[in-house]
Amino acid sequence: MEEDKKKKIAVVGNEEFTLGFELAGVQRTYGTENYSATLKELMTQDDLGIVVVEEDDIDQLSEKVRRKVEGSVDPVFVSLSEESGISGLEQKIKNVIGIDIS
Repeated sequence: MEEDKKKKIAVVGNEEFTLGFELAGVQRTYGTENYSATLKELMTQDDLGIVVVEEDDIDQLSEKVRRKVEGSVDPVFVSLSEESGISGLEQKIKNVIGIDIS
């Protein structure tokens, strides 16, 4: 019987953005240095389920990379901004997985 493998969460952003996630127990955080290369690498990792990124950083990517990130399903990339708050996050998750988690 194959053991269930739980997918992990990763966060990519500046120190202020990742700090709250680290305090909540997220162990895989990455800075914005080599941002595009980091996101491409995270797309290839089988143990990741969700990658949280700052919305402003996504806007800086080339069109090609941004489309790959936005279209990725495994892992799912969730972009957050300070303005979106928790309701924005819930809506983004609902759009991606089709289930209302609230």
